[in-house]
Amino acid sequence: MIQALLFDLDGTLLDSRDAVIDAVAYTAEEYAPGHFSREELLARFGESFDDFLAAVAQAAGVPDKQEVLEKYFAYVRENHARHVRLFPYVKEGLEKLKQAGYQLAVVTNKQREFALAGLKQAGIDKLFEVVVAVDDVAKGKPSAEPVCKALASMGRRPEQAMMIGDSRYDVLAAVAGGVSSVVLEWYGQEEWLYATPDYRYADFESFVTDMMAAKAQGGR
Repeated sequence: MIQALLFDLDGTLLDSRDAVIDAVAYTAEEYAPGHFSREELLARFGESFDDFLAAVAQAAGVPDKQEVLEKYFAYVRENHARHVRLFPYVKEGLEKLKQAGYQLAVVTNKQREFALAGLKQAGIDKLFEVVVAVDDVAKGKPSAEPVCKALASMGRRPEQAMMIGDSRYDVLAAVAGGVSSVVLEWYGQEEWLYATPDYRYADFESFVTDMMAAKAQGGR
């Protein structure tokens, strides 16, 4: 029976894909002009930012990716409000899930500073008992490490949990961690070629409706 729900943040709870892409595009263009197209950045959305930084630093011939990271941090801090817009029904849905007894966590490839600030600004920070950010682990998603860390903190086994995200990185992390996977297709349906989610929903309300029904019937 599912007891714990692990949520990705950007593109899942927050309608922030364009803002995130703008930030990485700005950073990439500063160091490797013309090397990364917006289409490529969209395809990499959800990737561990550490991996992306390494790619930018390599393309730019910058030996220390920390310099690239600081440029990105500065841009995000200046434009942070653009990253904090909840998708429809997210706050209400999370409140219902929590009231129904589900444990809620965030498992994100975002840095902890920005993840916590975004959750607080969106008014949903108190709903989560665990937040695992990319700087809390050695490897972010698609590694299983963030999922396993969240499960350990919540005292749950993989079969008791579900990873809810929007990208292949979320699905791959779920598979690696042995948990069920859910994809919210806010930005349209995707063709899943090598990692198929267990469940797919067009919006948050339909996901919450199914989870509440499953809870009432004794669990999924």
